[in-house]
Amino acid sequence: MKVVIVSRHEGTINYLKKHYPNAEVVNHIDDPKKFKDSLIIGNLPLHMVSEILKNGNRFVMVSLDVPKELRGKELNESELKEYIKLYEIKKLELEEFKL
Repeated sequence: MKVVIVSRHEGTINYLKKHYPNAEVVNHIDDPKKFKDSLIIGNLPLHMVSEILKNGNRFVMVSLDVPKELRGKELNESELKEYIKLYEIKKLELEEFKL
């Protein structure tokens, strides 16, 4: 299974590459339909996650629960280990909400 890391944060990329050294790294996904049978790891809008799952991929969300004094700052490896949480989204059902 191909692994794709979606991130612009160098620390997050380095942390994940230690676990997935052969992963492809992209900083943006324009078309989620181009991925097939892949493990995508990152932060994406929910509608993209839904498309990724529909195409037979797996998606793992990177979540950082950091204190407010560290928000907006690049975290070092020890800070990442402390604050990073990875959640696999296995099912996602979306329906557009009209105002």
